[in-house]
Amino acid sequence: MLLNRKETILRIRNAEMNDVAALSELMGELGYPTTEKQMGTRLMNIQQDSNYHTFVAVENQEIVGMIGFFRGVSYEVDASYIRIIALVVKASHQKNGVGASLVNHVQDWAQLHGIMKIAVNTGNRRTGSHVFYKKMGFDGTGTGYYKSLL
Repeated sequence: MLLNRKETILRIRNAEMNDVAALSELMGELGYPTTEKQMGTRLMNIQQDSNYHTFVAVENQEIVGMIGFFRGVSYEVDASYIRIIALVVKASHQKNGVGASLVNHVQDWAQLHGIMKIAVNTGNRRTGSHVFYKKMGFDGTGTGYYKSLL
């Protein structure tokens, strides 16, 4: 997907193993410090599961954002859904439409595959994300709970 944005072209494509350095940086910006080795292992495992997908946003040969999601099957209805697991845009490129472009790309992918529902969780502390997702048409419908088994 190509998008013209303020004299630059934003391209969205599937993530590749040679994107690991940029992805590890983005995970750090998201608040999850990640080495290239860790990201390489994660991406390799993710790419081996056909229900998981990762797209990157590229502007002027630089990866400026990423979105990762999986396709799930519902228990409560006869349908599949998409759950966005990670969405991050470089701080220097935020508020320029990169995040919206990534979410729109996933929406297009979902519709192409007959999926009509997208879910996302975002932490309570990420108030900027809450505003973003509401602007993108998402409804805040619940509260998530997590328990670490460490």
